[in-house]
Amino acid sequence: QQAKADASYFIAVSRATFTAQQQAAIAEQFLSAYRWQYIVSGIQHTRFTKVLSELITQAQMTKINNALAPLIHSAG
Repeated sequence: QQAKADASYFIAVSRATFTAQQQAAIAEQFLSAYRWQYIVSGIQHTRFTKVLSELITQAQMTKINNALAPLIHSAG
């Protein structure tokens, strides 16, 4: 929701005029950037991964890594 709100604000205060397709692309870029910033960069932080792995089982860590794989690869 935050990415959507920030994209809307950006579009509203911009001096440019955007087509509906461009507005959708801007919103998608905000979402992609926020996913990377808050999820991908966090899971790639060594200290976070170490602490998380101490709190869950290896099977749970594998499940998390599998769920995050599409985000990590698309952000790469």
